[in-house]
Amino acid sequence: MILDEPVSALDVAIQAGIINLLEDLRDELALRYLLVAHDVLVVRHIADEVAVMSLGQIIEQGPAETVFTGAQHPYTQTLISAIPIPDPYIERARRRIVLIGDVPSAANPPSGCRFRSRCSRYGELSENDRLRCSTEMPALVTVGQGQRVACHFLAPLERLATNAQL
Repeated sequence: MILDEPVSALDVAIQAGIINLLEDLRDELALRYLLVAHDVLVVRHIADEVAVMSLGQIIEQGPAETVFTGAQHPYTQTLISAIPIPDPYIERARRRIVLIGDVPSAANPPSGCRFRSRCSRYGELSENDRLRCSTEMPALVTVGQGQRVACHFLAPLERLATNAQL
C-alpha cells in the first residue's frame, strides 16, 4: 500500500489514531507500506526501512533504527538533529545542525553532489575535496548493517546517539 503524507495536517490525536490503525492493519493483514512523509517522527515510528531523499535522489537508506541512530549523510543528520528530545536537559545541551543557503532547483540541480551547496561539511573540506564534491556525484555505497549512503566524506556524529531516546 502506498501512503503519501497520510497524517499531515491532522492534529496529534488523529495522527496517533491513524498510525495505530496502520500498524494494526499491517500486523493483521501482513501489509507492507511505502510511506512518503516529511514528518521524521512519523517515519521513525512506523518504518522498518528508511530511504532519505534530497532533490529526487536517495542519499541514505537502511534499517530505520540504524539510520536514526547512526546517520552518516549530512542531510540525514540535519533532519534527525531537528527532532525534539523530550528530556529538557538533553534538548538544551545538544547541538542542532542548521542548513545554510537556499534549496537548489530540482529542475536544474548543481553539478556533482546535489547537496554540497547546503552541506555542513563542505566548507571544512580541502580545495581538492571541494572540487570532488563539485564535479563528481557520490555513489550510494554500503557502510554496514544494510545502510547505504551517497557521500564522498562520511562522518558519523556522536551527538545523534542521544536521539535513540525518542
